[in-house]
Amino acid sequence: MPASCVTVQIGQCGTQLGACVLDRLNAEARHEADAAYFFRQGKSGERVARAVLVDTEPRVVGEVEGGDRDGCRWVYGAANRVLCDAGLRGCANNWAKGFSSEKEGVNRAADVVRREMERSDRVDALLSFAAGAGGTGSGLGCAFHSCFSDDNPKIRPLHCVVLPDRQGDVAVGSYNATLTLNHLSKDAKRRGGGLCLLSNELSKQMCTNVFRIDRPTFDQLNDVFATLLAGNLLPYAIEGQRKGLGYTLSHCCAGRLRYVTPYAAPLYERAQNAAFDQNLWPGVCGELTRRAKLLAEPILRADEKPPLDRPPPARAWVCAGLVVGRGADATQMEESRFARDIRIPKGAPGLKFGTSQNACRTAPRSCYFLANSSSVLPILRHVESRCSAMLEYRAYVHHYERYGTTAEDLEKALASLRAQIADYDGLAPVPEPPVAAMASLSLPPPPPR
Repeated sequence: MPASCVTVQIGQCGTQLGACVLDRLNAEARHEADAAYFFRQGKSGERVARAVLVDTEPRVVGEVEGGDRDGCRWVYGAANRVLCDAGLRGCANNWAKGFSSEKEGVNRAADVVRREMERSDRVDALLSFAAGAGGTGSGLGCAFHSCFSDDNPKIRPLHCVVLPDRQGDVAVGSYNATLTLNHLSKDAKRRGGGLCLLSNELSKQMCTNVFRIDRPTFDQLNDVFATLLAGNLLPYAIEGQRKGLGYTLSHCCAGRLRYVTPYAAPLYERAQNAAFDQNLWPGVCGELTRRAKLLAEPILRADEKPPLDRPPPARAWVCAGLVVGRGADATQMEESRFARDIRIPKGAPGLKFGTSQNACRTAPRSCYFLANSSSVLPILRHVESRCSAMLEYRAYVHHYERYGTTAEDLEKALASLRAQIADYDGLAPVPEPPVAAMASLSLPPPPPR
């Protein structure tokens, strides 16, 4: 029985990013078997996204449409747009205000998602898009998942959370992000899912260093996220058996470690450059491992080498991950390259490899890696440091107390975030102390006097 995945787009950021990702999936899924995972067939032959739009303001939900790539059109379902708290008109960048939204609207959104699931033979995953630093995507999103998970505990979620750059667009963004990560990490652990942190700062770096865009727009930032995610989300095969996002999450997300990071290769400044690249598996796999093994990722083009005048960044430790090669000869992908270049702690689940004979549009051979690794540490530490500094002075806390979220709730969420940081710090093995190392050596007896 073929499985499918339902998408939920919450708030303005989640709606716009989800539309961009679905547009890329529609373009990449040139075979109907792959497209059926995210789309169902419409009455006029078009693809209808298995997606639900949720927001508190009608403007963005009403404006977003489907798309048309290479003559393949896709649309949203007519009844799959939900407006919660029509009189609220936004959540004022306040997690507590969004989380305390009227239950009737949240329940209505959960019912629409369930009806969309009933149109599928089997659903193995729920793909969610939302902002982590705003009010609607973070607060209302957490309220929705609380309501939805009670009746659907076996549907594995992947929460794609967009975080702002280091300057931040919202003064209380670190509060919102801390509360969101605390809530969604518990939801992911309870349902066997994961979180994917999408940093606007890294996306801007990719736009500047890879695609040569000096001042990227939000659409261009979303297109970068879609580039990294699409190949990791499409179905693949392991030992001849078709797998989807649900299987990916069951392998990559284990125990308390629930964060996954997407990687993709090759990346070209312009799509036309692919015609002049050899695009062989050693080069594609080498480009991918060069990014995934570094903690502070220098984002480079396919034809670019790391600078020699800079100290090498710290290496990341990978707890679990899935590598998917896409192309006609994907079975020839160099799996040994990953075993040699990626550092995996002892006893960890390690890497699994999948293949797909369906090549992507940009290159005849491409490789994708969804990694549960310590590469999320810089993002988590930045959120923790900002939240800790603000909470020390109780800055803006009164805005949250108006809607039932107290300083104690913020402190508990911050403690949870620190525990998650400690868990990922623990991936690196502790070096043996010099004294213990010397004691373990067997020294020869002293010479006779």
